[in-house]
Amino acid sequence: MKVTEEDNKILDQFRGKVNTTTKQIELAVRRLKYYEEANDAEIEKAVERIEEKLRIINSEYMQWFELLLAFVFAIVGYMTPIWILIFQVKMRQLEMEDEVMQFQTIILMLMRIERVNVEIILEWLERYSNIFKAPITKCVNNYEAGAWESLEAMKEEVSYIPLIRIIESLQAAVEKIPITDAFDELDSERDYYQEKRKESNERLIKRKGMIGKGIGFAPMVCMFVGYLIVPLVFIGLTSMSNSFTSMSNI
Repeated sequence: MKVTEEDNKILDQFRGKVNTTTKQIELAVRRLKYYEEANDAEIEKAVERIEEKLRIINSEYMQWFELLLAFVFAIVGYMTPIWILIFQVKMRQLEMEDEVMQFQTIILMLMRIERVNVEIILEWLERYSNIFKAPITKCVNNYEAGAWESLEAMKEEVSYIPLIRIIESLQAAVEKIPITDAFDELDSERDYYQEKRKESNERLIKRKGMIGKGIGFAPMVCMFVGYLIVPLVFIGLTSMSNSFTSMSNI
């Protein structure tokens, strides 16, 4: 560690100076306190070591693949927040489908009970809501001021079409239409969304299976490419370059 520390002093002195000579390095080494009692052989060995390190340092430059990697990482870093938002949107859509199906189940259970009105249904939906809790809570709080108006305000806040259909059915039930008549198509719609969700889950499972297979085969592919194809290509290019050099010399 001490030798490396002394070498770094010389390297810091001549870093970037490509025209540095061996004599200059030797003079700098002899000035160091660490080499005051060293003989010529030790100083010559230190000079050779430092000169080799300096040659490596001064010959370093940015290569094309480093610039390419910098652009790749920059693009990935720039796009990562957008990809995260897209992923969150997909997950939120699945959660909204689950919640609306849960609302449909609750309504199917309550609509057969006597003396059940729209306000009671909204209170039950509020209890089991998560994503749509805020607009439903606001609608329940404003229900006494006007049932139709509170439902209309909630419909304007919500952009998810299946929930808007439920709200429109609730508005129809407010107009003295029986709740069973207002939700007469709920059974068929619920079956449709169940089949749609089942199909989406099957596609998602199949996609995950393909990703898993790709990840599983990735180490083997990397091993073949890294240990077989890349060395062969490098050896071929090197041989070709040497052959062209020999031909040009001839």
